[in-house]
Amino acid sequence: MSAEDQFTSVQWDRGEDSHHTNETDTSIRSPIVEEEQSGEVDPETSNSGANDEVAEVNEIDGDTTKNTNDNNTDQSPVISDEIITQSIVPEEDATSLFQKYAIETSVSTPIRDLDTASKPYISYLVVTTTDHPKILELSSQKIAESEQYLTMKVRRRYGDFKILHECLSNDYPTALIPPIPSKSNFKYLTGDTFSTEFVNRRLHSLDRFVKFILQHKLLSQSAMFHLFISDSNDWANFTKNLRSKDIEDNNNGFVNKVVNEDLITETVMNFLTSNKHKKETNKDILEISDKLKKIYENLVKLDKMFVKLNKKNHDLSTDYEQFSNQILKLVLLQQAESDPTSEPTTPIKQLTGGDDIISNFKIFADSLNYFSTNWANLYKYMDDTFLVALKDCSKYILSLNNLIELEHNNKIDLQVLQDYLNKARSELATFGAGASNAGSAGHHPPPNPVFASSSNGGIVNSTTQLIKDTLSTSATAHIGSTATEGKIAKLQAKVKSLEDEIVKQTEIVNQLTSRIINDEYPNWDRFNRNELKQSMVGLCDEQISFYKGLVENWGGLESKLLKRLDELN
Repeated sequence: MSAEDQFTSVQWDRGEDSHHTNETDTSIRSPIVEEEQSGEVDPETSNSGANDEVAEVNEIDGDTTKNTNDNNTDQSPVISDEIITQSIVPEEDATSLFQKYAIETSVSTPIRDLDTASKPYISYLVVTTTDHPKILELSSQKIAESEQYLTMKVRRRYGDFKILHECLSNDYPTALIPPIPSKSNFKYLTGDTFSTEFVNRRLHSLDRFVKFILQHKLLSQSAMFHLFISDSNDWANFTKNLRSKDIEDNNNGFVNKVVNEDLITETVMNFLTSNKHKKETNKDILEISDKLKKIYENLVKLDKMFVKLNKKNHDLSTDYEQFSNQILKLVLLQQAESDPTSEPTTPIKQLTGGDDIISNFKIFADSLNYFSTNWANLYKYMDDTFLVALKDCSKYILSLNNLIELEHNNKIDLQVLQDYLNKARSELATFGAGASNAGSAGHHPPPNPVFASSSNGGIVNSTTQLIKDTLSTSATAHIGSTATEGKIAKLQAKVKSLEDEIVKQTEIVNQLTSRIINDEYPNWDRFNRNELKQSMVGLCDEQISFYKGLVENWGGLESKLLKRLDELN
């Protein structure tokens, strides 16, 4: 069953003789509000010309080279039909391939470069090690006979990840598609999209995006994902075709135009639907929704707590740095008192350590600098890695909520279709009763004509009799039955169409409900547990390393100061 047939909008009241089918967006608005995305143009996704994406940076073992297709600027790149037609792998085949072959992919090493229009962008190194035959076929490298796995390295921009996300969303509307990092209004307004902090946060989110795909048995077997991680030139040609199409469509986007129209239609129709259809009845779905809500609330609380804690780490780093500077100023003053000929502005590193007080001040100041540096490193880890993980886990919950909302909206559509069917059957029963009553009355012969004469009471009596005869003739069953039969036939066709649509929609709703309960939620739960566990373990390791370093440094400082004190005594 195609994606277009899965989510049919209810439009029976708009046209009785027409049947419209629309694709439905999986990103239906969740009751949990996500941060707004910027409308500004991302310098990493903007199209500065037909050849912007053709310039691709490939890094192998630290060497960076550019591959441009300048000789093919006048030719339209052709994508293999096999890649397009086999983009969606059947679920049985995907499960078998997922269990049989291994794919390991990581996103790392962001670098800044220039495209063919001399516009800066950030590219990320995507390293893949696999024995999957579909990926090996796409690769430009040949695997050695003695080797089982092949390692490929390719660079991708943020726009490539975004295209992959849109392709997966379009191919698998009933699957949980991991979200990609959103844009920040403030960053794009200030032009700070190339800062180390911003790039590192986006790097961790993109790496998590790929990890989720790898552990998903359907998404990991998608031909578009295989094309994305392979070192084949077909991906550059594919994205170039998409960008060319976007230019022709006045930059309306890859699938955004259809998605937005369907989203508006779905939202308005469900808003106008009676409240009796808006209550979820599936106990498993209700339990999942309740768990997601609680986990999301806990993640928000954790995020607020660690943001406050991390702010204190930053403040401590600044305070220790200022404290160290003040101690060094005391060193300058002590040097000036002990040696009046010395300049007060002499750099600290050039001061002689002959005086015991000066030497003690310098030792203490160095220890404070060590404290400041380690507090800053801990702040950087929490801000760039740990807090990003918490925010990403929250966004994954939003995506799963959107999928549940999609299932609920389809149930509402099904219930509305059932209401239309009941109404049509009621109307059909009314016409059927009228027709049967008319038939049971019998086919009476037309009345004998009565001619006007003086013996019949004159013209008044003749006219009265004529009206009675006319009314009697109109009540005869075989006169005027053509219009009624047309309405009945129309209602019967409408009932048949509604019954077929309800059967189809019921199957879709049941499949989607089963997928959420048995596949998508357990898969998300495993991934979420693993990510939170790794994030907490990583934070604990950083904290342990941090405090171990502080203890060792303070122990060394204490021993030096005690030694100085013993020397003075």
